Amino acid sequence: MIKEKKIIEFINELDSKTPTPGGGALAAVCGALSSSLGGMVSRYSIKKKGLEDYEKIIEEALENFLICKERLLELADEDVKAYQNFKNAAKSKNKDDIANATKHSIETAYNIAKCAYTILNNAYNIAKYGNQNLLSDAIITGYYAWATMQSGLTLVKDNLNYLEDDEYKKTFIEEIKEFIVETDNLISKIRSLSDEKNHNYRRIFNV
Repeated sequence: MIKEKKIIEFINELDSKTPTPGGGALAAVCGALSSSLGGMVSRYSIKKKGLEDYEKIIEEALENFLICKERLLELADEDVKAYQNFKNAAKSKNKDDIANATKHSIETAYNIAKCAYTILNNAYNIAKYGNQNLLSDAIITGYYAWATMQSGLTLVKDNLNYLEDDEYKKTFIEEIKEFIVETDNLISKIRSLSDEKNHNYRRIFNV
């Protein structure tokens, strides 16, 4: 299981000439790391003087971070399994098996993206209402969640190309369009918080 590996073991496997772990597993682990950082910010925000009015929001964020961290580590292994299922189906040349295995890969990647959306949403909450001494960590939580989400959606769109089920493809494409609008709005809000708190690197470094 990926979650039981040391970091050096995982990155060396990622660097090796083997198909798994690949981009999906990396995206899931990236999201789990993002959740962990968000959890740290949340813990430093709960019961902090001056944040009493926002404690419920922050506690909910922490709960979501913990859930997403565990779920994403499960999805990292699920992505490896999905690839193996597809490989076996491709060898069999059975069209139904290939279609089902492809859908499994799509749904695994989409679940990674959905977890990342949850992290992104809660990253905004801790950036806005949490311990402002850790604002940069809250913002980084959001950026890594956004990267995870984009990676998941990239894999969804790539795998959709291998399907002949037009109705299935149409449903997913419509969902993805709505999803992208929502997440783009969230990441813009996080960037706005960054600007307000003078964490805009372009202004700081004059680039």
